[in-house]
Amino acid sequence: MWRWLFLSAAMILGAAPAYSADRLYCAVDDGNIKLSLDSGFEETVAHKLNHFRGALVSKPADVPEGFRQLMLDSSQLIHNWIYDNDLRLEVYAQADEEDAAHNFDLVVMASGKGGATPMQGSYVLTFNTPARPQPLQFKGRLTCSAK
Repeated sequence: MWRWLFLSAAMILGAAPAYSADRLYCAVDDGNIKLSLDSGFEETVAHKLNHFRGALVSKPADVPEGFRQLMLDSSQLIHNWIYDNDLRLEVYAQADEEDAAHNFDLVVMASGKGGATPMQGSYVLTFNTPARPQPLQFKGRLTCSAK
């Protein structure tokens, strides 16, 4: 009886979601951007973010000069979520304190059905500048893998 109880407990603990911990690497290289993101989450129930960094290269010529090549870090990460193989990240930055009108917003969403790897997802990248009446926006597909 006790063996069965311990075996059952071990099986339940070993069946944790694949992306509830460790690190996730997301990447895309399409006609709009080249993006690489590396994020890590704690194995605790809260899945607290403990690591984030990335690099973004915007390819179109109409992207504002100061935002064509960016190094991303956790100070720019304004939202993060990982639960049951769903990942959501939002990165925001502005040109500087005096010029909040020049900014960008990057939203990354990925999901792995049934713990499948790699996780398939999408991105939305938006640039706001006073020189343009409408925001400049790019959308595309991306892939995230467990490291």
